[in-house]
Amino acid sequence: MNLNPSRNFAALRRRPAGIAIVYVVIIMLALLGIIGLASDTAYIFLVGHQLQNAADAAALAGANQLGFGASQAIDDAIDIASKNRAAGANVQLDDTDVEVGNYDRPSATFTPNGSPANAVRVTARRTQGSRGGPVNLIFGPIFNIRTSNVSRQAIAMGKASGVSLLVLNRNAEPALTLTGASRQRDKINISNGGIVVDSGDDDAVDWSGRPVVTADSFSIVGDDRNFANSNVYTVGTLTLNAPYVADPLLALAPPPKPALAKAGSPLNPGYYPNGLPAGILRPGIYWVDKGINLSGNQTLDATAGCLIYLHGGGITMKRNSDFKYAPMSSGPYAGISIFQERGNFSADILKGRSDGGGTGILYFPSAHVVLQGGAGNIASQFICDTLDIQAGGQLNIAGGGGVGGQQQQSFLVK
Repeated sequence: MNLNPSRNFAALRRRPAGIAIVYVVIIMLALLGIIGLASDTAYIFLVGHQLQNAADAAALAGANQLGFGASQAIDDAIDIASKNRAAGANVQLDDTDVEVGNYDRPSATFTPNGSPANAVRVTARRTQGSRGGPVNLIFGPIFNIRTSNVSRQAIAMGKASGVSLLVLNRNAEPALTLTGASRQRDKINISNGGIVVDSGDDDAVDWSGRPVVTADSFSIVGDDRNFANSNVYTVGTLTLNAPYVADPLLALAPPPKPALAKAGSPLNPGYYPNGLPAGILRPGIYWVDKGINLSGNQTLDATAGCLIYLHGGGITMKRNSDFKYAPMSSGPYAGISIFQERGNFSADILKGRSDGGGTGILYFPSAHVVLQGGAGNIASQFICDTLDIQAGGQLNIAGGGGVGGQQQQSFLVK
């Protein structure tokens, strides 16, 4: 029998110390589990955010291509998604992750394969069975939980918008100049259609004073942040870093050179080697060298249905001169009022007229165009290399009468 008091007391002290160590280990394991759970939860939220970004970008890209068919929309959505990363890897979609269908905004309902096809739904997934597989957890394996399924979804709608004003120069600084006044002044009014400036320069659009632009959309290929932060364009959708829009009339061949025009009044179609004079024009094609020069109160009336082909020289309007035009309604040049030769760099000075102006497509693919004065309708579509709308000038376009250049405007709805 052990009757040594000091040894018994030491044994009693060792027992609580051993129990405390067990408690500490248990608490540390619990804390480690909580930290691991919090870390993995935060990581899953991060991956979800990354997948949402990928789904948004893919849905917008797909909706932008709806005008080219469902297959193109799906291919573009998959391609754009792959340029995004989630959980340290590129986001991989397959055809089942991208759906083309109809989105009804009043009911907020998406119908796969619905008609008309106006929307794209994208599901970006890191789940079991997906191409990227589930998300690998960091601390979960300690508790035998190795992966987690994460997915996000986005729906974007597309809307076709015609390009009513297309400024073709891809490098100009600026390509479009708007000179306003000390008070607000309308500079561009487009009733049905959008504006595209193909210049990739960061200063593609320049302005002074307080000009105002109204259109369904305004797309600039360059990253023109100054314009984006201005009060020039406040109605419609502004897109920077927009896709380049090609010249929709590039494949249209110039008209063949006709015989010398016969003298007469009204003027007859044909070749004008020394410029086209003022007067009334009969219907037909007018092939012109040395341009058109109007001054004083001279009027050129081409409203009978004419194509004016400027092989050499441009258009100059001075003082109270007037130029009225309307296109032919049939043939390869139907809808085009003015066609300036590609490679004809002569500048054009036009004036709007409050009493009507002109209709049809005005096509100046290589020329700098200056618009001075007047507030009449100028065209149904306006295509030029560069454009300067000077003080007092105003460009009004009754859109919907142009050719090609269709843009698909896309926007997220869910």
